[in-house]
Amino acid sequence: MITGASGQTYDPLPIDNTAGFPQQFPLLLNGVNYQFLIYVNVPEAALGSLDELMVLPDATRFLVVRVSVLAADGTAQTVFLRKVVPSLEYRADGLALTFPTQIVARRNLNGVGNFGSNVIGGVASP
Repeated sequence: MITGASGQTYDPLPIDNTAGFPQQFPLLLNGVNYQFLIYVNVPEAALGSLDELMVLPDATRFLVVRVSVLAADGTAQTVFLRKVVPSLEYRADGLALTFPTQIVARRNLNGVGNFGSNVIGGVASP
């Protein structure tokens, strides 16, 4: 369980920190099929050393989350797309979301492996 700043509890999202970023995964919640996409926006000039652990957000780098609802006919409608901040909780289309920990290893940008990334996200029904 994850506890948000408001005291609300969240179930962990299935983020795989060794799968690299971007990554996407489906989630079925309350009979709704969601598709999550999580990526890191980093300008090339802000890329640090290959061994850097980026604590996000900072002045130029941030974690972005997109959530889409998948319809039975295969179409998707985006219901959430934003830069996320660890101290905030978000509401979108019957979801409550939080991303309290956002550490991404530079080696995990477009690369898989256990390099120290630690992105934690939670979901709940508001």
